[in-house]
Amino acid sequence: MIGTRRWKRLLEPVLSIGADPDQTEAIRGGRRVFIIAFIIASLFSIPQGASDFIDGYTWVAVMNVVVSMVGFVLVFAIWRRPRWFVVLVTIMFALIAASQLVETAMFGGLFPSGLVVMFGLAFPLAALLAIGVRSALWWSAAFIASVMVAVAIPNWFDPIYSQTEPTVDAAFNLITTGILVTAVVWYFVRQRDRFQQRSDDLLHNILPDEIAARLKDDGTTTIADDVDAASVLFADVVGFTPMSATMSPAELVGLLDELFTAFDGFVAELGLEKIKTVGDAYMVAAGVPVPRPDHARAIAELALRIRDHVATTPIAGRTIELRIGIASGPVTAGIIGTHKFAYDLWGDTVNTASRMESSGIPGSIQVTRATYELISDGFVCEPRGSVAVKGKDEMETYFLLSRRAGT
Repeated sequence: MIGTRRWKRLLEPVLSIGADPDQTEAIRGGRRVFIIAFIIASLFSIPQGASDFIDGYTWVAVMNVVVSMVGFVLVFAIWRRPRWFVVLVTIMFALIAASQLVETAMFGGLFPSGLVVMFGLAFPLAALLAIGVRSALWWSAAFIASVMVAVAIPNWFDPIYSQTEPTVDAAFNLITTGILVTAVVWYFVRQRDRFQQRSDDLLHNILPDEIAARLKDDGTTTIADDVDAASVLFADVVGFTPMSATMSPAELVGLLDELFTAFDGFVAELGLEKIKTVGDAYMVAAGVPVPRPDHARAIAELALRIRDHVATTPIAGRTIELRIGIASGPVTAGIIGTHKFAYDLWGDTVNTASRMESSGIPGSIQVTRATYELISDGFVCEPRGSVAVKGKDEMETYFLLSRRAGT
């Protein structure tokens, strides 16, 4: 492990040649792959150049050595001037492409040269990785043109060298090109899967898993489900407005983040669905989007946990109180719209849960009679009596106090 980290530190300055912080992660990653490919190709060219000298192809060998040296000079220039990347790489590609055509002419054509221009397929692939689609299209056209020129070369020039076994070089060029194509395809597949996973993770963080799956499968952004039985909880920080006036924006956000992160942990443990936060209000539901018969008991357990948490744990160094309200009954659940959509609930049960919170007492959990009847066998509740609820007639409500012993 230590050796791996050491190698990464040593190679990072090399692999980061041409990287620009202002560019996208995809482009930076593509340029890293390009640098790796260039280094590997240069290393492979060393034995090939030596073989050309031994076989007597002196001018071919000299030309390839010069091209390799100029290539390294251009890489050094890219390291010094990353913003010149496109221009310098274009010069590099043009030089290599020209040398391939010259070599093709020296051997007398496309097949006698061992398909040396085949390596030109690397240019559009490299351009696609490190520059962009438009550059890749231009280099694709250049590759096609170079093949056509290689086919016509025997009509224009007489060869100065003759290979006894051009098939070997052709096989080498085909294998090298095939490896390069495979590497580039692997890179793009890996990038696609990576960004798809990020997209999926983000979607699942915003929406329930079942709803996210329906969005992906159905291709619709309008979902509305009638749920016969669910429970909804609203929690609100008591005295939040005057408290926030004494805090800096960073302190305010830090307090809410610490508070709601703790609540999120309880929600996840109980398998409930966080619907949203609005300012200092926190909304959770049980029984959506997947129905569960114990929805009221599960939401009651959450209410006790968050009440007890803030009662015993300072939040950002402050002692706070909550008003908590719960209602149970039918709801409509889903998402609407096409932009910045979110999973939400509608219906009288939602409105009533909100009224249970707003008409409650600091530090208490106020529930409707419907919720009380669903949880009374497992939780201790105390009648509050009739309460005037905004937008409704007086309602009979209860305070949820604790769990029953033995449940």
